[in-house]
Amino acid sequence: MSSHSLRQSVPALLVGTFALGLLLIVFSPYGLRETSLFIYFMTITLIATAISGYAVYRHQGMRRYIHLLISAGNLCFIAYLVVHRYYTTVPGDMMMFIQNFFYLIMALIVITQSIEIRTLKLRTFDVFALLSFLLIGALHIFFYSARGEQYVASLNGFEEQMVLVSLYMALGFLYLNRIVTSGQTFRVMLLIGILGFTTASIMNQLNGFAGVGHDLVHLLQVSSIFLISVSFLFDEAAEDVLAHDSVFDYVIYSSVVMLFMLASDRLLGTSVLDSMIANAVLLLLIRQFVVAKQNALISQRLHTVNTDLEVAVTTKAHELEIREQQYRSLFAYHAEPIFLFDLHGEVLSVNEAGSSVLGHDAEMLIGSNILDIIEQKDRAAYATVLHDLTTGRPETLEVDVMTDDGTKRVWQLMNIPMIIDGEVEGIYAIVKDVTQMIAQQEQILYQANHDSLTGLHNRYALQEQIERLIEDGRPFTLMFSDLDGFKEINDQFGHHMGDQLLQHIGKRLRSALLPNEYAGRLGGDEFIVVAEHGDDEILIERLRRLVYRPPYFMAGTLVEIHASIGIVRYPEHGSTLKHLLSNADLAMYKAKEKGRDETVLFAPELREDKEERKLLMEGLDTALEKGEISLYLQPQVDASTKAIIGAEALMRWKRDGKFIPPSEFIPIAEETGHIQDLGRWMIHETFQLMYAFEQGEIDLPKLSVNLSVRQLFDEHLIEYLTTLFDRFPIEPSRLNFELTETVAAHHSERVLNRILELKALGIKLSIDDFGTGYSSLAYLVRYPIDELKIPREFTMQLEENREYQTVTATIVAMARQLGMALVAEGVETEYQETFLRRIGCDSMQGYRYAKPMPLDEFVIFYMKQRQ
Repeated sequence: MSSHSLRQSVPALLVGTFALGLLLIVFSPYGLRETSLFIYFMTITLIATAISGYAVYRHQGMRRYIHLLISAGNLCFIAYLVVHRYYTTVPGDMMMFIQNFFYLIMALIVITQSIEIRTLKLRTFDVFALLSFLLIGALHIFFYSARGEQYVASLNGFEEQMVLVSLYMALGFLYLNRIVTSGQTFRVMLLIGILGFTTASIMNQLNGFAGVGHDLVHLLQVSSIFLISVSFLFDEAAEDVLAHDSVFDYVIYSSVVMLFMLASDRLLGTSVLDSMIANAVLLLLIRQFVVAKQNALISQRLHTVNTDLEVAVTTKAHELEIREQQYRSLFAYHAEPIFLFDLHGEVLSVNEAGSSVLGHDAEMLIGSNILDIIEQKDRAAYATVLHDLTTGRPETLEVDVMTDDGTKRVWQLMNIPMIIDGEVEGIYAIVKDVTQMIAQQEQILYQANHDSLTGLHNRYALQEQIERLIEDGRPFTLMFSDLDGFKEINDQFGHHMGDQLLQHIGKRLRSALLPNEYAGRLGGDEFIVVAEHGDDEILIERLRRLVYRPPYFMAGTLVEIHASIGIVRYPEHGSTLKHLLSNADLAMYKAKEKGRDETVLFAPELREDKEERKLLMEGLDTALEKGEISLYLQPQVDASTKAIIGAEALMRWKRDGKFIPPSEFIPIAEETGHIQDLGRWMIHETFQLMYAFEQGEIDLPKLSVNLSVRQLFDEHLIEYLTTLFDRFPIEPSRLNFELTETVAAHHSERVLNRILELKALGIKLSIDDFGTGYSSLAYLVRYPIDELKIPREFTMQLEENREYQTVTATIVAMARQLGMALVAEGVETEYQETFLRRIGCDSMQGYRYAKPMPLDEFVIFYMKQRQ
């Protein structure tokens, strides 16, 4: 059975024990009653002794000693029962006396020790002593006067003191149970058990019970013994019910008290006066011990408090010293400058970071005023902060300061009031140098509003500025420009060269604009210029002259660039930014359709052109799949003999029964990237046609085809041509690729390498539209060019413009000197033919001889010419 379950069963056990004894007393036969009661009393007492012995085993220190006394008392009662049963020579009263002696010693230990939990006031003790003294004195007088010598003869010298100690113990327990909640059950059970045993013993001694009365006394004694023995189950040891553990002190004290009780009764006699004196001395002895224990306890506590106080003071002083060192370390070695000012800004202290950032010694700074290093524009604001800090609220302010070397810095001063006894006595200023942070913020703001490549306004900044003008209702002109041939420059030289060109254009734009004009880059090669005036013609002329027409010299190469510009005016051409940009885009594309370096002012009819352009862009997606693209050939003839010496392969697009001019769909194809697929288709058709001619014994000396910039710099071009030569084994020298002068004129290793690769395949090369692009002509010597083509623009001007005659004659002479063949395009009149033949150009192409024609018509035309 566990301690908890046994504790719950204690009341039932006690009641059952007493009830069983009563049943044995009342119902046992007279001849067996003595024996059965002896066995019953021995059994209960042995069980109680076993329980108290177990408590001795379970506890330590004072608790073990208390339960050892209980076990000793229990053994005394067992001895008493044996002596009384078998009439040995040992007097039974002696066993009872020893048992009472043990129980009362244990009672004195418990009561005096429990008082230490809450120190018993002497006034309370004196009241207990007085009441006990008067009660015992009255009882003594009553028995002495009532029974006289019979009373004296019945006393054995111990009973009166036993009653006195028992009463004192009862009153002490009542007081303790009122002020101390822990251990109440334990103390009450001890109190009831000891009082019960003591009372039963005294009454038996005084009255000399016999028979059933004597058995009932024994039953009360046994029940009391059992109650005392099981009390340990309710001892709350974890809560320190017994506060002190000096076993020796309590044993000596209790033994002296009990021995004094015996001696006083024997020495002083049993008279009333003697008994009162003995009782008084006993109470004084107990009181003196309590006082001594309290004084010792107070002294010990005082010593402990003094020791703890000394340790606390020492610890506190050490903590204060550590905190002071921490503060000094925080102040002195903080990475940020820290100043201590008075309320007028005079420096009282400064750390090393503060002196070094200003370039002064700390001694020099102390006594100076912080306002002296703050820029004049911020001094008034900071003086206001110093004044406002008297309210005790921290404030932060950014100020410009000047260091000793003349460097301007931006400081963020976190000003913290130094409060002593509720008054602001000074100001701590923690400095954070935010110069770099502000510069970074400005850089971030700049990057957020400017194009990283050109330094011009970006799309978002332009939108904000234009929308601000629209919101204010101020009229302005918006010019949308797109570079002509920029994609070819990227393809030919690489994107790094294109980026350099955009950077140079950005610089020229910034230098060419007036204060009421600003420019920005939308993306790619698209630029916008906004002018808050209506002189757009003057602005366009200025931009052409300063930005777009002058050549750019980059990486050792002269690059000519032009721009197509669309113009819109607010509010005439739109009321919103989206509407204006859309109309400017339409005007710009119309300018591109007109040719290079053109400017177009928006007109409403351009929207119809936009729809047509959109249809063309959508149609190009499926033109090859639907078979709408076809190959046309235009003969090239010898002007003298009219013999066909070659042909140029041309691309034609017939959509919904209507031919779309190349001048309309080729620029769109180049812009959208469809030119790559169309160009490959043209090359494939040319190879297939030449192979068919050779197999059909049609001896066409040369077939020319245009090679776009994208095709020229296609990394798979040579591999593709090699595949076609394997598939269609034609004579390479009969194939002629025409390159635009813009591509050929750029002196780049990339162009030279690709031309050499084409020449290595045996393909001949021509420069198409020679003289229309900007060139130093050095490429004619550097590159292995086979043929120059005089452009149609020159041929058409020969009859009316003598300057064109001179230029054309120069081109022919130069080609002859360099050993190059010549072909004149766009020959339509006899005069043009005669002039060209006279200056040495015999190969011609144009409507005077034949227009571009489908393949079957060309074959018939060629065969007739050969007959």
